[in-house]
Amino acid sequence: MIIYNKETPILLVTVGSIENIQQIYNELQKIKPQRLYLVYNTPGTEEQVTEENQIKSIFNEIQWDCKVKILLNKKHLEYNEIMLKAVRWFFRHETEGIIFDGFSVPYPAFYAFCSYILEKYRYDERIGHISGWDFHNSNGKMRTSDSYYFSKLVHICSGWGSWRRVWQDIDTQLKTFPVFKKLNIIEKIPSHSPFSFQWYYLDHIDKYWESSYEYANLIENRLSIVSNTSQIPVNEYKFPEIKCPVFMINAVEEELLLQEVKYSIPAITPHEQDGTAFMEEKLLSYSKEAANRMKIPRMIHHIYEDPAGPPKNLLVIANTWKEKHPDWEYRFWNRQMIHDFLESKCPDFLEYYYSYPFNVQRWDAIRYLILYYIGGLYVDLDYECIQSLDVLLTDSSCCMGMEPPVHKNSINLLPIGNALMASVPKHPYMAAIIDDMKTNFFVDYQQGDTHQILATTGPLMVARVYDQYKAKKNVTLLPADLISPLSMQEVLMLRSGHARPCVLKKVENAFAIHYCFGSWRSQTAEGKAWQKNN
Repeated sequence: MIIYNKETPILLVTVGSIENIQQIYNELQKIKPQRLYLVYNTPGTEEQVTEENQIKSIFNEIQWDCKVKILLNKKHLEYNEIMLKAVRWFFRHETEGIIFDGFSVPYPAFYAFCSYILEKYRYDERIGHISGWDFHNSNGKMRTSDSYYFSKLVHICSGWGSWRRVWQDIDTQLKTFPVFKKLNIIEKIPSHSPFSFQWYYLDHIDKYWESSYEYANLIENRLSIVSNTSQIPVNEYKFPEIKCPVFMINAVEEELLLQEVKYSIPAITPHEQDGTAFMEEKLLSYSKEAANRMKIPRMIHHIYEDPAGPPKNLLVIANTWKEKHPDWEYRFWNRQMIHDFLESKCPDFLEYYYSYPFNVQRWDAIRYLILYYIGGLYVDLDYECIQSLDVLLTDSSCCMGMEPPVHKNSINLLPIGNALMASVPKHPYMAAIIDDMKTNFFVDYQQGDTHQILATTGPLMVARVYDQYKAKKNVTLLPADLISPLSMQEVLMLRSGHARPCVLKKVENAFAIHYCFGSWRSQTAEGKAWQKNN
């Protein structure tokens, strides 16, 4: 029988939500660890003071026999700082253990599984990490009947386990990172070479605690152990047995697929030229007279509400649309123009517009309203025009730009974006979008600020409306190869001068490039946290 060993110590860094911390405490009550390490952060805001006091109150009266050690930081630390400090503190006191950060709640079987693996591989230098997240299961694949498998990847979702022997030399190992980059070692590791840019982009690896941990395991050629949740009764705190693999081999293909999603960079997924068939039909029929068949008004719309105006780099990019479309009308919408438009054209939407909690929701909403009432081509300011779009828009009444396939969404809808759109006035699809914004205005999708924005006014909403739209033949989906060929990570490669030939080829064949600056994300809680930690 596999059960949790109560002598296996647990570290909990209380940076997650109160709900998650409470669930973890409820689980700890059931398994009753004899040693528990708690790390509290000094609150940075009044709201955090209340939350921290609530979290502390959860652990004030532990009902089982347990030795508790507490680390209370004297000043507020960012996530990367507090995690690195907490883990080092933990392993100064313990030789091995289980670690949680409170952002996710482990499944019950993980305690017993991790406790068993920590003991089994205690002295095996080939193993450096135990992961609580089943990579295969997340990919919808199961390749083994064993209870776990091996991987070169390190992930800290849903709890993890490790040993002091992995952490005791980490500072010395981090000093080798500049040489590691200079010698291009990452290109020699099959499971990581397609994502070398992600490593070169880290100027100071010691700023990113998870990357530091992964790097230390990588250069020591250690493997992670990942539980196979399809073979473990995950909702049980004890279970009959663990079936160990015969061979210690990592599945490179699975790891590449996982990192494709993590870093948004295609590695082994074939790059399909989805624009070929589209362009063949268009270009065969195109001639100088084709311009006469343009249904969409020749009008380019840019939007920027801030009275101070956009930064110079955005203005330079925006001007490419005027340069490539000299015979088109150009409209630059500011805050006053938007308000006047709403009052004159769609006063019924005014209350919705000014009730959105995030500015980006207003920036989203106004673009659909402008296209519905006026028509033309809307593009984000971080979109560069390389060639005129006349040939792409000819004969169409409504066009929506697709995003790269690697930008997968969470609900399995087509990756339709809202950064480049064109329409005739009063198009039914734009009307359906506006109706959806009204109908679902009060819906709480309960998945964080970013998802709420995407699902109420952003690309997830646009894709949802298209999925339900009956007359799909009246909406032209412009292929990503032509108007948005680069993933966000490939854009970073291009901007940093590290673009591979395949990336440059995509740019060469495109009509437009979306640079995905994503400044709107700084408005969300997730975005603010990311900015603090990076």
